[in-house]
Amino acid sequence: MKSSVKIRAIKENDLETIYNWNSPDSRGCFQEFTFESFKRLESEYQENGFIADKFKILIFEDDKNPLGLIYISVLRPGIFRLGLVVCEESYREKGIGTKVCGMITEHLFANYPCVRIEADTDIDNIPAQKVLEKSGFEKEGVLRKYRFHGGKWRDSLIYGIIRNI
Repeated sequence: MKSSVKIRAIKENDLETIYNWNSPDSRGCFQEFTFESFKRLESEYQENGFIADKFKILIFEDDKNPLGLIYISVLRPGIFRLGLVVCEESYREKGIGTKVCGMITEHLFANYPCVRIEADTDIDNIPAQKVLEKSGFEKEGVLRKYRFHGGKWRDSLIYGIIRNI
């Protein structure tokens, strides 16, 4: 793995890549998936550039290879929800997710009035659980029947990390 992973806001020329990632193969077996038109993706981008209460940021390695998406939601003042998908399969389980999770967590705590960041993952998604635990998140409990994917309702684990004040 190269050490220069960068996180940045989405640009218009990223839309085709993001559209191509909207498939079960790119999202992985633990992610929800719905079909979305390119026109709708473009329209959402034109509306706010995906920078609103919930926004997506592309992950880049060496400014060349888009690897995946980060989703950040403000649940209420001071509480953020984080989601991360490494869409390029050849980069999964190579430490990129852990590095990016650490980078975005550090950024949120340093630049926002954020006291808590939480994330959830499918109860069987061991790689994502390892990413969260290596990034300092603690397992807090089970969210029963929390996500629908693969044709059934699935349990998730909820993780959280608290700012050291």
